[in-house]
Amino acid sequence: MPVAVRAVLCDLDDTLFDHTHASRCAVTALHGSVPEFGCWSIDELASRHRDCLEVMHQEVLAGRLSISAARIERFRRLLVEARTADPDRIAPELARTYRSAYETGWQAVSGAAPLLAALKARGVRTAIVTNNITEEQRLKLQFCRLADLVDELVTSEEVGVQKPNPRIFQVALERLGARADEAVMVGDAWATDIEGARAAGVRPIWLNRLGAVRVDPGVVEIRGLEPTERTVELILFGTTGPA
Repeated sequence: MPVAVRAVLCDLDDTLFDHTHASRCAVTALHGSVPEFGCWSIDELASRHRDCLEVMHQEVLAGRLSISAARIERFRRLLVEARTADPDRIAPELARTYRSAYETGWQAVSGAAPLLAALKARGVRTAIVTNNITEEQRLKLQFCRLADLVDELVTSEEVGVQKPNPRIFQVALERLGARADEAVMVGDAWATDIEGARAAGVRPIWLNRLGAVRVDPGVVEIRGLEPTERTVELILFGTTGPA
């Protein structure tokens, strides 16, 4: 007989918090107001920015750069790629503009709050497991009114390792008082969320909102968090209803 699910681990960015939307809002604002970026379409700028963000994010997680310094360096590099004459002078202002527009675009992924509330109502404990800085992730949870719906926030900054390292999942399980076989991990990033959960012995559910190519048909895939009841059933039972 299957073991009852007592704990749900969730990624934050692009699982419960809509980072893609907020970033797109900010990139669009920059594209329309910064002549240097007119050499690219919005999609090209967004792609280049996303790639640079991933590189600089690792510098932040490694403790080599602060978030603000990494943001400035991110835009300095983009300005260099756009062949801007004075990137060092322009980059700090672009970083401030981007951050302001990014925060304006903050929102939860549709269905996030109802899902967390439904799990809480069933007595299931939840933890955010995220590769990011603690304060940044706490702000997102508070802004999106999700903070009171989760029991634990577990960040790579705090634990000292990143997903897919099994240790960060184990810390979350310890805080929730659950075993790996009593837990489910919901996340959008295959390499970190899905493979990391598997390595920790936790059943994964892949949130594929953007329609990426499916890697393994053996992993349950969902395209969104709604309808709530269906998602809860998939999390708790692995199907759309009790076996």
